[in-house]
Amino acid sequence: MKEFDFKYNSNGTITALRLKNNKYVEIISFGKADIPHLLADLTKRLPPEVRRYMEQIKE
Repeated sequence: MKEFDFKYNSNGTITALRLKNNKYVEIISFGKADIPHLLADLTKRLPPEVRRYMEQIKE
């Protein structure tokens, strides 16, 4: 199992998941339109893996 996984939801949002105690736990749920604001907000303290994924998929 990967430490981080990303799930695409039917409502268009993406959920970032982190493996903890052999279970995935939700870190944050976001839409593509939210990505620039989340990346700019330094108070969010997102894991580097989540930030990299957001950078890859932002439009």
